[in-house]
Amino acid sequence: MASINEDQRVPMHVQEEIWLALQEAHPDPLLGIRLGQAMQGSQMGLVGYLLMTQKNLGSALEQLLIYHPLLGEGGQFEMRRGSFYVELCYHPNYLRCARLRVETVLSICLAQSRAMTAREFQPQSVQFAYPTPSLAVQQQYQQLLQAPVQFNAASSGIRLRPQDLEIPLVAADRQVMARLKPEADALLKALTSKSLQLRVAHLLQQEPQLSREQLAARLCISPRHLGRKLLEEGASFRAIQDEVRSHYACQWLREGEKTNVDIAAALGYCDESAFGKAFRRWTGLSPKGFKTHRGIGTSSGKD
Repeated sequence: MASINEDQRVPMHVQEEIWLALQEAHPDPLLGIRLGQAMQGSQMGLVGYLLMTQKNLGSALEQLLIYHPLLGEGGQFEMRRGSFYVELCYHPNYLRCARLRVETVLSICLAQSRAMTAREFQPQSVQFAYPTPSLAVQQQYQQLLQAPVQFNAASSGIRLRPQDLEIPLVAADRQVMARLKPEADALLKALTSKSLQLRVAHLLQQEPQLSREQLAARLCISPRHLGRKLLEEGASFRAIQDEVRSHYACQWLREGEKTNVDIAAALGYCDESAFGKAFRRWTGLSPKGFKTHRGIGTSSGKD
């Protein structure tokens, strides 16, 4: 794995490799919940301190909606309001280890909300947009989270009561918060200067088969405008697309569960031959050569 400068963000494909390794090493259905509960607010750095020093839980969640890109570009938070509830929803941008990562994020949010309010905050429920596990596992979720848990939800998130937003934070400090905010704003501005290429990468990570025209349509801009704006950020659609597709191609070849035809279709290539040419351009090897080089077993149905 290539070294990463301490001033750089960990690339998304490296993050995926770490999550995959973690999932394989610890086949625990509640691993994400345990990871989230082990996190400390101070480990969230500047954003963690900024949230902790807000006057109440509602203000902290509002700041999370603004500054969460500084914690990572893996997903987006959204606040939904109903007549009798408020939901903090989390929408992931990734395909790999999605359930593990979503549950980790929501577990962190729940644990930190409780810590910031000296456990005065208790959620109405925690919701997961995933199939319902066995009754025994459901009970484990509820025991660990100490909250009602709902599966098969429309989106993953934490449901609060409207009055929960007014719960004061134990570390509220207006002066400290005022000193932290300009630094957070500067970091966010620097990050969003490359916002389009991040959005393009996120969309391709979710749907790697998208063409330039299809992705531009998702962003409601023309393909030409997309190319011009990416150029201004020092990037190109082809380079981002190649990075995402090569990552998934190598991953799927290592796993050995998809045929080359399957991978070609999943990545948006018209046939296996076109995928093979692209793969050689990325790696210098054919898909079969990549498997042989990596010592991965092959079968006639997959090469």
